[in-house]
Amino acid sequence: MDWQRVVLGIGNPGAQYEHTRHNLGFEVVDRAAGILGLRFSRLERRDADGARHFPGRVKAEVAAGRAPSGEGFLLVKPKTYVNLSGDAAGPLLRAAGLGPGSLFVIVDDLNLPLGRIRLRPAGSPGGHNGLRSIEQVLGSADYPRLRLGIGAPVGSTQVDHVLARFLPEEREVLGPVLERAAQVVVDWLHGTPLSTLMDRVNGPAERGQD
Repeated sequence: MDWQRVVLGIGNPGAQYEHTRHNLGFEVVDRAAGILGLRFSRLERRDADGARHFPGRVKAEVAAGRAPSGEGFLLVKPKTYVNLSGDAAGPLLRAAGLGPGSLFVIVDDLNLPLGRIRLRPAGSPGGHNGLRSIEQVLGSADYPRLRLGIGAPVGSTQVDHVLARFLPEEREVLGPVLERAAQVVVDWLHGTPLSTLMDRVNGPAERGQD
């Protein structure tokens, strides 16, 4: 397969989940696609002439592009639902012969306050089922992940919290955060070293793992 890097935004498919806290990964890759002038379409297993295009059984929307260096990449929105995110990540990496370090994941994080973002080269799932699924399928946690804070639940269960939409005042906070996160994705796809991006996002004092 003609891609060397894969960016996967974690989220749930379907209109009922649009703009919920759990779908910030989708929102970031949508914005990154906009910056790059790309559009998402369903991942097809065969080309128009019937030739085999992708050997895996993956349900996802993808936007394919190419960095200035010539390297191909994929932006991915799985249609597996959050808890089975690994079912998209694993086959896409295997099809291209890539290791975990070629995967960049964007994920919501209720352990970070709203508006905070944190970039790590590896780490634990931190209680997130999407990251846990990816780790289980890859057999590794050594892939970069960009965490976007959604804040802890107040007066609601964790499930209700992550599946709820943001309040208007929260959206005002999120606007510049999502733009910043999307630019981080674009810069990584264009070859900016992860250490440089970590310094921009976290500051030098916060380097490390989750």
